[in-house]
Amino acid sequence: MDSFRGKYFQNALSAIEQIGRARSPAAVGDIITGTAASFGYGHVCFLTSAGSHQPFEDRVLWRAWPKSWAEQYRSSNFYAHDPVAPRIRQQAEMFAWSDIQLDTVSATSRHIMEIAAVDYGLRYGLCAPVHGMNGYQAGLSLAGHEVERTPEANSAIELVTMYAFNRFAILRSRQQPKPAVLSAREREVMSWVAAGKTAWDTSVILSISEDTVNKTVTAAMHKLNAHTRAQAVAEAIKRGLIAF
Repeated sequence: MDSFRGKYFQNALSAIEQIGRARSPAAVGDIITGTAASFGYGHVCFLTSAGSHQPFEDRVLWRAWPKSWAEQYRSSNFYAHDPVAPRIRQQAEMFAWSDIQLDTVSATSRHIMEIAAVDYGLRYGLCAPVHGMNGYQAGLSLAGHEVERTPEANSAIELVTMYAFNRFAILRSRQQPKPAVLSAREREVMSWVAAGKTAWDTSVILSISEDTVNKTVTAAMHKLNAHTRAQAVAEAIKRGLIAF
């Protein structure tokens, strides 16, 4: 048993090391998929709680799931009746799908579990919730045929899950578009553009050349990723960069 503990521990440490070096969410996902496979789990779905009002698909951090199952799950709105979903949100500890007492859930929920197992081969499932100070943050669901069901294997998976979620959060935050920062002159010029002034009007008001006005507007459009002056004005107002 000690040798198995060592194997699981080394697998977890290796995965955590790789996750720490990952430079993209997809790279983290690949590491999770590979680690899960080493424990016999061929299918993976990592879901975040962020923006719980958003559609299920928008909250998927990573998925290596049978494509046809994912499509049926989405099109049939299985998430609304999946008995695993509420449990992973409410329970801090890991649990197996088999821990769910089917006689306590609806017929629709039982049918979903049956479809997953019989039609798609998702026979043995495991869930690793991620909870923080503010409650449920994310959850990793794994499924496979011949899997390692030992407490040591589960502990290793749980450890990797927590590190993976943290890395996902860091990498996703880096990918968020940085807010455009307009210079004082650009905000000034765009404010007059928003007021309906022409480039000539603005040049007279600000005592600068018309060419300078046009170049300033072009620079602001570039920062705002806008293709027209009207779009740039709308974007600047939306971001609170100019008043209207």
